[in-house]
Amino acid sequence: MYNEILTNKKMASLIVVIQLLLLGALIFYPNPIIALIAILTFVIAAAVWRFGFLLKPMISKHLHILEGFGKYELTPSQDVIIKKEGNRYYATAYLLVQFTQSAAEKTADQIYVMKQSYERALSSLNYVYKISNMICPIDLTPFVDKIKERRSKAESRMSEIISIPPSSNTGAEIALLKREIESCEKQLDKIQSGERPMQVINFAMTTASSHSKDDAISKVKQQAAEMKTVISSTLDTEVLMLGGDEMKRCFEWEYMLPEKERKDEFLY
Repeated sequence: MYNEILTNKKMASLIVVIQLLLLGALIFYPNPIIALIAILTFVIAAAVWRFGFLLKPMISKHLHILEGFGKYELTPSQDVIIKKEGNRYYATAYLLVQFTQSAAEKTADQIYVMKQSYERALSSLNYVYKISNMICPIDLTPFVDKIKERRSKAESRMSEIISIPPSSNTGAEIALLKREIESCEKQLDKIQSGERPMQVINFAMTTASSHSKDDAISKVKQQAAEMKTVISSTLDTEVLMLGGDEMKRCFEWEYMLPEKERKDEFLY
């Protein structure tokens, strides 16, 4: 089965149509089994709409659905993108590189050793690959506004307490409010004096070709598995094979980056 751009909305809409047909049948032929199936289709539609990025690869794999866009198509497992040029097939796979430590947390000697081993490991790979870094500055304005709001409320409350006759709990409450104000001040000072935070996504891609589609897919999966081992072992980081919407997102980034305001498309 071949489908042009299988989206969560399309899948959910198809299930809803099936549900409506079942409800129509239920009107003319009352049956508890049909009612149960209708309820299940509603749950499935809601799940696909919300968690389609997880369910879609499994559904397309078991139903052998080939999703396509332009000259490209996805395998049923949605972990490889394929393109045919002439009599050859080109297959591409993507990997997500998740760094858990910053270089700033390592010593100069550790950084040097890591760079040397990383370069030696990558030079041993005998195929085409690309490692990309996509960077997005993080806007801290909403976070700063919340801290200032907390500080303002604490200051207002402390002014109210000071203006009224003291009670047995006044001293303790004032002490808590002072700590709250000091905590907010420290957070604001840290944000304003520190470096601008950045959200970084590191992903890798590799491509293999063959006269046979299955052979090209097999080759690129082997290459991706080797890259995963090399990068994770030399950089001491987690590397994940991408599939479904996450893989398509990396493919789209080859042509157009997401807008800064739409970080939901940027972040994983």
